[in-house]
Amino acid sequence: MDREAISRKRWIIFSIVALATALAIFAGSLLLVQNNKKNAVRPKASQITARIISEMNHSDLAEVSASQFSKHYSIPDGIITDSSLYMSRSSDSASELVCFLLTDTSKYAQLQTAVTSHINSKAAGFKSLNPAQYNALKNASITQKGEYVLVSVGNNTAADVKLFNEILK
Repeated sequence: MDREAISRKRWIIFSIVALATALAIFAGSLLLVQNNKKNAVRPKASQITARIISEMNHSDLAEVSASQFSKHYSIPDGIITDSSLYMSRSSDSASELVCFLLTDTSKYAQLQTAVTSHINSKAAGFKSLNPAQYNALKNASITQKGEYVLVSVGNNTAADVKLFNEILK
């Protein structure tokens, strides 16, 4: 082989390696940007509940601290990564608003079981004492949108759910 043919082959190999490297860098950068966008846009559960409470004028709800959360909901480990719970200031009302962030959308059924258990337990206490609040619990809304789950108990659950869906568009 003459020098010119060898030189041409080297340039071809070099060009292919350079093109493959450029494509790999571009693909990696694109994945990094998409992942950063997903994480940057992702609101916290507390931001969602705070916005719903503010826009829906739920002045009767008070935030439950994270340390008190387990007294109300019994959720197995590994199901959620974040949560925000607001409950009625009055023991005569069953109203509450909760937002959960699932570790994975496949965990929804397990979370739904825990939420249903909480609602049924609470409903048993209101059944004979306050039929209106018992009905509110029986009509509680559990809504999933992606990795987020909203639980709304009260008089205006449909509006809460509508706003929840708008927030997560």
